[in-house]
Amino acid sequence: MTDLPIGYDHLPTRLGVTLHVEDDGRLTGVLNPVAAMCDRGVVPMAALVFLTDSVTGVPVDTDAESWTFTSDLTVRVPLTAVPEQIRCTSKVLRQGARSSTSEAPLLADGTLWGHCFAGFSRVPRREGDPTKTLFDPKTLGARLASAPLEGPLRDAARYESLDPATGTVSVALEPRLLNPAGTLQGAMVAGLAETAAEDLADHLRLLGTDRHVVTEIEMRFLAQNRVSPIVSSAWVAGPPSAGLIRVDLTDDGGAGRLTTSVLIRVHPAPV
Repeated sequence: MTDLPIGYDHLPTRLGVTLHVEDDGRLTGVLNPVAAMCDRGVVPMAALVFLTDSVTGVPVDTDAESWTFTSDLTVRVPLTAVPEQIRCTSKVLRQGARSSTSEAPLLADGTLWGHCFAGFSRVPRREGDPTKTLFDPKTLGARLASAPLEGPLRDAARYESLDPATGTVSVALEPRLLNPAGTLQGAMVAGLAETAAEDLADHLRLLGTDRHVVTEIEMRFLAQNRVSPIVSSAWVAGPPSAGLIRVDLTDDGGAGRLTTSVLIRVHPAPV
């Protein structure tokens, strides 16, 4: 898939996700949450985005002359303690010439736990783009076998909190955060939005606490995150009691294009 990391040193490979092909040919993803990255008492949404985006994206990315980019992705899970293991298998709902839609139910310790919908767009490679390599699903397990994170993603990715009152967070486009097309990898986009929403909710004490977590994310990818740094802005979308936060990401230090719009649901972090 276009958005899979291209090297073992890439940060998404350290989120605890592995992929393997079932006997019936279906691709299954497994997330074994790493305690160090679950510092707020739940599975980070960025890890769930990487799990679901990979599982839904690989089966529809079959053209070596076109990039397959995620156009929209929704993940919803309950507010629970960190499961020992999360699994999902993709089902293609619609496959067209230029776009597709898939779903991926999430199972936690064998029980239905959450859900994902994902849409993808097929974009022809441009002159000067990096060479695209189609991934063999049977070898993906080894590609993602990297040492797990030793702390929160926000620290490992070097998300820089600039102004919690406006959810302003910045990230530089380091090679270890990029996908093969040279843009910010989808889980790293989700992690930036997640950090911005947490910062804003914590600062406002939105739900009566200074420590919030994300349980739902709806992402709309509007343009590629190519011009460093990528900067967020965030605001409360609706009554505070609903815990709904809108996050926008803009490239070129916040002076460029609107690249991603995100709706996020927060809850008080588990005690």
